[in-house]
Amino acid sequence: MGETARLAKHLDDLRRAVVEVVQAMDDAQLNTRPTGLANSPGILLRHLLGSERYWVHQVVGGEDVRRDREAEFDPSVPVRKEELLRSVEEVARRTHEILDGLEDERLQDAAEARVGGRTLQLQKGDAILRAVEHWAYHSGQLRLMRRLLGVG
Repeated sequence: MGETARLAKHLDDLRRAVVEVVQAMDDAQLNTRPTGLANSPGILLRHLLGSERYWVHQVVGGEDVRRDREAEFDPSVPVRKEELLRSVEEVARRTHEILDGLEDERLQDAAEARVGGRTLQLQKGDAILRAVEHWAYHSGQLRLMRRLLGVG
């Protein structure tokens, strides 16, 4: 297995773990912020999808995803479980199309990303790694949220 395939597998495994957490919740739970936390589980997953679209689809794949990061965190837009899970499948499918077509040697290709109002110069492999790290980071938060919400 090549390096690109290994990174894609890590993304798949992390996505799958998050989906397991989300599948145990209903729409109301997905839209509930546990006491003391700023976001609901649904908002966090919406944010993860926006982030993967940005780092993999745009930075690596060259697509203009027109990410609206602030909208990802908007609590006035309720999250629906069915739509969220469908979005996970769509993002995963597109990520696979991009990464399946990316040869390992291209992981070192230069890429550019906008983060916090500044421009980063990095390699495509670094952008994929950012997506992997982001899923891993929030995966733990989502498991904690599930427990705080009393979901089995």
